[in-house]
Amino acid sequence: MTDKNKAEGKRGIKEEIRGEIKKELVQYAKIMDEKGLVNTLEGNLSIYDREKDLLYITPSGTRKSLLDESKIAVLKDGEQIDGSLKRSSEYLLHMAALKSRPDCRAVAHLHAPYLSAYAYCGKGIKLNCSTTFALLFEEIPCLPYGEPGTVHIADGIEEAIATHDLILLANHGVIAVGKDLEFAVSLVEAAEEVLKIYGLAKQVGEVRDLEPEQMESLLENHPASRRNRYGERGGV
Repeated sequence: MTDKNKAEGKRGIKEEIRGEIKKELVQYAKIMDEKGLVNTLEGNLSIYDREKDLLYITPSGTRKSLLDESKIAVLKDGEQIDGSLKRSSEYLLHMAALKSRPDCRAVAHLHAPYLSAYAYCGKGIKLNCSTTFALLFEEIPCLPYGEPGTVHIADGIEEAIATHDLILLANHGVIAVGKDLEFAVSLVEAAEEVLKIYGLAKQVGEVRDLEPEQMESLLENHPASRRNRYGERGGV
């Protein structure tokens, strides 16, 4: 292929870039910043246009409150083809998650404080005191440590994320996937709020868990439970 053909090909791809996706990423990045679920240097969001094979992702090391559409990076086959700032170094993590979950098109990789505290301890989460937690997650697993910015940060993600929409990354943070960005970030917000309340509850007194038969009935019979949302894939 000649340089002219390559240039024409890139122009053709750029014509397929959708401004509304960039706008959506900016909107949610600012919401996550306002809620304290990202910091200046950490945390990134992405949306994958599967039809065009384009990954839209927030840039590296940029204050989320200052983002605008021009700064959103767009990748094709791992190569950045648009955006005034360099793509997040964790794009490999996003692509690994999206490859493992063809039913999803959005990824939220955040550093929510309560969730990340468990990640720093390398501990998964299973709470039997919260119906919200039980219905949304049943449990949140924690992947072993993988070096950030490399393919190894996603080691083990294929198996874990196949049956969980939200997982912890040891010594790092959290990643959530969804059919859209609203679902992915809402999962993180919900889990973070439950853990915040759990921390307060432990200060009040002894936390009371649901009885095993009550938990099982909830998970089996409630239409919003993870098991019933995902059928066999969601069952444990």
